[in-house]
Amino acid sequence: MTAMGTASSANPRVLIALSGGVDSSVAAWLLKEQGYDCVGAIMRLHDGTCAADGGRNAGIETDPAGNESDDVVSARAVAERLGMPFHVLDRRDTFARDVIEPFVAAYECGITPNPCCICNRRIKFGALLDAARELGCTHLATGHYARIVRTADGAPALAKARDLAKDQSYFLYGLSDDALAHVLFPLGDLTKEGDVRRIAREQGFASAERRDSQGICFVPDNDFASFIERWRDRALEAGDILDTSGRVIGRHRGAIRYTVGQRRGLGVAAAHPLYVTAVDARANTVTLGREADLMARALIARNWIWTGADAAHAAALDVEAEASVAVCAKIRYHQPDQEAVLHLLDSDDRLDRTGTGPVMRIDFAEPQRGIAPGQAVVAYRGDAVLGGGTVERALR
Repeated sequence: MTAMGTASSANPRVLIALSGGVDSSVAAWLLKEQGYDCVGAIMRLHDGTCAADGGRNAGIETDPAGNESDDVVSARAVAERLGMPFHVLDRRDTFARDVIEPFVAAYECGITPNPCCICNRRIKFGALLDAARELGCTHLATGHYARIVRTADGAPALAKARDLAKDQSYFLYGLSDDALAHVLFPLGDLTKEGDVRRIAREQGFASAERRDSQGICFVPDNDFASFIERWRDRALEAGDILDTSGRVIGRHRGAIRYTVGQRRGLGVAAAHPLYVTAVDARANTVTLGREADLMARALIARNWIWTGADAAHAAALDVEAEASVAVCAKIRYHQPDQEAVLHLLDSDDRLDRTGTGPVMRIDFAEPQRGIAPGQAVVAYRGDAVLGGGTVERALR
């Protein structure tokens, strides 16, 4: 595979998702240096917060009334310095419907969702790409650490960033073929500390030393339970904490306060370390066990999405022949690649319960710890992303 090139003499018009942070600022500067015709934009996701590439279909605001958040002020300053038009896009309704509500509903079902993957597919590279076209842009650029490369037949594909410590391809597996063909990742071949921050310092960007954002953007202090209580306007229901034999060993203040693999804050004393091994939302119970109870050699993933060249990937898996594909896989963002084998389940299980995509089984060469239903599992071949899906259950 080869990396995509820089601007052609036609100077294509690009919408750059600005956040006011160092990554998007340097991405914008790089594209301007490469000769692109750039337009800056920030999307308002929810009240009180703005972020790059975000979520209310109220149209495009060039000069929004009222006070602006620090993020908008910073993003606007970058756009003005680089001589780019700047827009604030209000997508709060879309974000609430497509990201926050599924996030809350998933927790209520006892699973641990990954809203960033949903946001990337539907908002960052869905709604924002639509906005780019409304503004007369042919491409969308962001400050993500990932690369768009070309396969031997010229098709665009998603690959890991050069800076593996910052690589975000895990969150981007759901990009559509259309998005892959019209997205630019200017930072894909750069390192965060050695290149991006250095450029920011040289250019005098105020964000040069700004710390990276952490956690879920719409959940203050990563307190999921309190956020869900406010969103639903009701307190969480208390319930039983069980051991692996089903014996009641304590009480919880809401099952969604717990996630598989959690060790701290359990409120149960024991002679040995305890971990959350299961959350049953219907029964409103949380089960605790030993670390060994967290280990699993395989998982089932639903709603599988092939990332580019889907027909070629799918053809490699023949259900009738019980064929499989050797891959490397991740069940969490910073996890090193794990050797695994990918199987398409038999025809009766080929579609997930929403009827929108195939169901996969992934068998790992080594047991994996804390496979959590609702999280993303992503498959790679080398640096290339093959696809990903949502963990439905671990197979022990």
